[in-house]
Amino acid sequence: MKNKLITMYRSDRVLLGEWILAIVTGLFVFVTTATWDLQSLTIWSTNVWDSIADGNPRGFYAYTANNVYNVHHAHMGSEIMSVLPWSVWNLPIWIIQRFFDKPIMSSALMLAYSKLFLVLCTVVTLIFTKKITYRLTGDKSKSIWAMFLTASSTYIYLSVCYSGQNDIFMITASVIAIHFLLNNRHKSFLGWSLLAIAIKPFYLLPFLTALLISEKRFLYIILKAAVGVSGLAVQKLVFSGAPGYAESMNTGPAKQMMEDMFPKNLSTNFGPVSFFAVALVLIYFYCYTRDFKNDDYAQEQNLAGKYVVYMITVTYTCYLMFSPFSFYRLAILTPFIYIVMVQNRNNVLYNGIFDVAMQFSLLMKLVLRGSNLFRIDFINKAPIQRFFGYTVKYKKESAYSSIDNYLYKKDDLYEHYQAFFSGVAAVSAVLLLALNHPERQPKLKIGGDRNIRALLWVRTLLIVPFVMLVLYLFVKTPNKVYY
Repeated sequence: MKNKLITMYRSDRVLLGEWILAIVTGLFVFVTTATWDLQSLTIWSTNVWDSIADGNPRGFYAYTANNVYNVHHAHMGSEIMSVLPWSVWNLPIWIIQRFFDKPIMSSALMLAYSKLFLVLCTVVTLIFTKKITYRLTGDKSKSIWAMFLTASSTYIYLSVCYSGQNDIFMITASVIAIHFLLNNRHKSFLGWSLLAIAIKPFYLLPFLTALLISEKRFLYIILKAAVGVSGLAVQKLVFSGAPGYAESMNTGPAKQMMEDMFPKNLSTNFGPVSFFAVALVLIYFYCYTRDFKNDDYAQEQNLAGKYVVYMITVTYTCYLMFSPFSFYRLAILTPFIYIVMVQNRNNVLYNGIFDVAMQFSLLMKLVLRGSNLFRIDFINKAPIQRFFGYTVKYKKESAYSSIDNYLYKKDDLYEHYQAFFSGVAAVSAVLLLALNHPERQPKLKIGGDRNIRALLWVRTLLIVPFVMLVLYLFVKTPNKVYY
């Protein structure tokens, strides 16, 4: 038995127990939270059906702004495609709310059903992650590893299982798009890219990256880029002049995110300079100067495909490093960063170390900066809340309202460690990119081909202590409302 366990520990494949650990972790996070974002997005997705049933689909934004169901966010502030796929899934709970007078906001089970669609989209993403990795490596084991590392990442747990955010729709569509590109199906690549950008425009930046690696004709670059943004343009055209549309787009979070995308990082005589703008110019120049053609994707395990996935990872990493972002947006790194990592067998150990360091440091940074993260009132409408017999009121001054308040009440020294964790996350990201370049991988004197499974288990469980601490605060808070 001892020898069998040692053999399993040293195995180069993902073990069944590790899949179970990842699923149990995701399920634990899933049932312990129902954030404002999940509630608002769920109601917005069912408002689509209300607008149609009332015979006024163009009045969707005005109806949403009326906030009939009293969600935290009154204005949607994003295009309709960001919730339309969800609307189809949430049709059953809309019927229950509309015709049986059972409000979705009063049902933890209906909110959980809504969030389950995000998990389904994640599963689809994992399937195409496997296809992309196998296309690039021809190795089934590496394909499974890319799936597992994506599924068990803190980024996915935060975005899908915790916050219930809709970024996964864009991610799923973009991963399918890259799958078709690497299989030399350029029309399908453009179609799915169009959908991804229509859902959320963040994918436009890596879309141009992928485009420039193999397309060198300026006219075709412009035409394909125009096709990519056409879905976004059509949505704006359809709702142009619609009641409440302009107000929603101007007051919602999407506009603020786009305004903050290029912060003023450096003062020059030319004027303020954005590091992210500089990074994008360098990335696009680098991609365009690679010597690849569209037909190169016809070959399996081609270098052009490896560059596409790598440069998408570089683009998203630069965005997260140089622009403000919400905590759930970290998921855009997946699955691309893990497809890049699994291709390099020589740096398994170092990839594991820096991946864990980056994930943990980002978690700590997000907590210490006071993000809307790990708050006790996010348990109120979660499935687990019914076992407590009470809800809680969030009071900012209470030490038990969230993890950051709890830590700062203990010792205000924690606030001064934000720069430390940011530094660790930044250097870990840079090293992951440097160690896993498609062609120029540094040769280290001490080999990193060891797979330390304990490190893998720690990585999978990183988020658990944070959620456990929130549950502890939920129990200890004096701000309880029994029912």
